[in-house]
Amino acid sequence: MKKSVRLVLRLVSLLDYLLLSYPLLAIAEASISRRLTGAQSLARLGLILAIGLLGGLVGGLLDRWSAPLPPILLLLLAAVPAAAFAAAFAFLAPWDLIHAVLLVLCLLFYGLGMFSVTKPFDEIVNTGFLSVGLVAYIVAEATLWFCAAYYGLPCDPMPLLGVFLVFILFYAIISNQSNIHRLMNRGHADLSMLPAGMLRYNLLLLLCGFGLILCGLFLQKPILVVIQFLGRLLLSILYFFVLFFRLWLWLLQSPADQATPPSVGALPLFGSGEEHASTPYVNAVIQWVAVASIVLMVFLCRRWIWETVQNAWRKLVQLLKRLFSARSSRRRQTAVSSDYFSDTVEYLDRTPMPEKAESRPPSSLRIWRRKYREFLKRPAESRSLLDGYGLILFWLRIHGAALSPADTTLEILNKALTCMPQSPFAQVTEGYNQIRYGELPLREGDYDSLLQTLQILAQTK
Repeated sequence: MKKSVRLVLRLVSLLDYLLLSYPLLAIAEASISRRLTGAQSLARLGLILAIGLLGGLVGGLLDRWSAPLPPILLLLLAAVPAAAFAAAFAFLAPWDLIHAVLLVLCLLFYGLGMFSVTKPFDEIVNTGFLSVGLVAYIVAEATLWFCAAYYGLPCDPMPLLGVFLVFILFYAIISNQSNIHRLMNRGHADLSMLPAGMLRYNLLLLLCGFGLILCGLFLQKPILVVIQFLGRLLLSILYFFVLFFRLWLWLLQSPADQATPPSVGALPLFGSGEEHASTPYVNAVIQWVAVASIVLMVFLCRRWIWETVQNAWRKLVQLLKRLFSARSSRRRQTAVSSDYFSDTVEYLDRTPMPEKAESRPPSSLRIWRRKYREFLKRPAESRSLLDGYGLILFWLRIHGAALSPADTTLEILNKALTCMPQSPFAQVTEGYNQIRYGELPLREGDYDSLLQTLQILAQTK
């Protein structure tokens, strides 16, 4: 896993660990201050998060200290920032019970921040941590509800609910990354071998789900208004057919029985439905003519609207590709792209050789043997393994293997079984993948397997 990704995951896990302080802070504010307001409560939470991050920074620096320190000196170095913060807080803040509780929570989570930063991110934020967090937030929410319902205290539950959603979002990010890392380790693969942008796509999906939850939480009234409007629209369509049926019955009556056209109340779509004044049919017809004109205009401009939506979608997709594609100054690949797809062909063997064995020149095998002797003089390093793998592909092409420039290493291994004798080429392929794509150092035994394979090929006529 890259250091930048690991650092971000450690920071997110530390913040999620520190968010356990807000249920305690909310209960303390409701019981001591007799109220819970959003701005003041979130400002106090921000102070706890800041001192917790400071504790994590101090713990990380002490953990990476090269020289061993005595326990007493280590304790003093860890306590100096906490003591300085406590002195500044006591000097600046008014001294009352709620600020005393806030100071205790700051010092407590300062120590917890130092402890959590020395552990892997997936060991702290686990299933047990989620259970503790759910219990804490549920107890805090129940306490606020009881204080507001029984004692009539002005306790706003929205800040606690919002922080709880952020707590769940951070846990989902850590859980998603740790599950991917665990599955990759189970297959003895490195996380850097994943396709570029996969982790970022998962993060984008989590953020989109979080955004939908926030929209549903804080935009309840606009969403309810839209749903009510759609219901009134459907009711108006059904109601209009009833009115038309009544007007048709009135026209079928004899002239002697016709008095005045039947009147109708306000239509559910355009009226409030509360007034009792009669609305003539001509007003209802004018209203629905206006609706039909809007529908007709949309129908006539459908192509322009569809092209606009398509262009906006393409620009959004291109923006996401630029955001989530890996940028590299060195281009080792030849890409063929269009507006709808992007295909990449990577050439593992850059030695131009004919595809058929019958058309190869007689000196091809002599050239391979000369390169093989030159290769034996080189030192054992990662670059040598890559060049030796290309030398094996050269031999396969000479002996008629149907290799394609777009073949993967697994496909090359399967094709090599038809013309290559018994050799440890499978282990050579695994070592090549580790070095080329996993960017790992040369493992013990990989170079010996390469030499054994080349020796077998050199003895084959």
